[in-house]
Amino acid sequence: MRFVASILLVWSLGSSWAAAEELQPVKHLIDTHIHLYDTRRDVEITWPPKDDAVLYRPHLPTEYTRVARAARVTGVVVVEASLRLEDNRWVLDLVKDDKFYVGLVGNVDVTREDFGEQIERLKRDSRFVGIRPRGRGPVDYTDARVLANLRKLAENNLTMDYLTNGGGVPGIETIDRVAREIPKLRIVVNHCLGYDFDGRPPSKEWLAAVKRLASNQNVSCKISGLYQRSVPQPAPQDLEHYRSALEALWSSFGKQRLIYGSNWPVTKHTGSYASYLTLVDKFISEKGQDAREHYYWKNATAAYRLPLE
Repeated sequence: MRFVASILLVWSLGSSWAAAEELQPVKHLIDTHIHLYDTRRDVEITWPPKDDAVLYRPHLPTEYTRVARAARVTGVVVVEASLRLEDNRWVLDLVKDDKFYVGLVGNVDVTREDFGEQIERLKRDSRFVGIRPRGRGPVDYTDARVLANLRKLAENNLTMDYLTNGGGVPGIETIDRVAREIPKLRIVVNHCLGYDFDGRPPSKEWLAAVKRLASNQNVSCKISGLYQRSVPQPAPQDLEHYRSALEALWSSFGKQRLIYGSNWPVTKHTGSYASYLTLVDKFISEKGQDAREHYYWKNATAAYRLPLE
């Protein structure tokens, strides 16, 4: 409750983090990165691993809605973590009558011959906003069929999320090539470009790769998954542990291409949902009210074509 109270205080009274202006409640607060799944289903669960005692249990809308609304979240984009094509529909049906859930970043195998037909079928539900390619092995982003299918994604006005976990500079360079190859494809790179937060300043190589990637105007970046990407675990909840990399992302992507995401329920490995939101709000609030409006909803609206005004 202490963390929830701190967020309410920030949004109701303003913040000393932006000394030159008193902060107001943001118009919308969209969490663009959560996972919903039910480990009791009689289907293959490819994530999370069974030996993860925190995550390997049902994580469903009732629980997330409760903790998110308490932190004043107003809308949610679910990111599919299953490898099963059918589970795109399962998630959409799970939240079909709940306007709190505004989007789904699904998972459709980008090597499928019928990729175009599958995304056209799924996009009949307006909440299907794109995909995050994910398979049992690494996706080959030089493969001709993969690139052709990503062009189909762009032609259908859908977005691609990209996961760089463990990729470092090579992972950033991979998506940089895709962004240049398909400039009409909106790309949202997850979890701070997969940066491993160790408390030290980023390398010159990483900074250069980030700057080059950000020069592609079709690429945005989620400040998400900070707890997960921390080297020391449980992750520190002190902004200074993350600051140098976050400032580099701000410098490269600016206020119009950074997006909020929590990576719930992975946040549970370190702390409460509200503690994570408190951490990132401390950073973005230093940039002022307009930066907060962009980070919490305007940039997500642009990236995913959400029906928000």
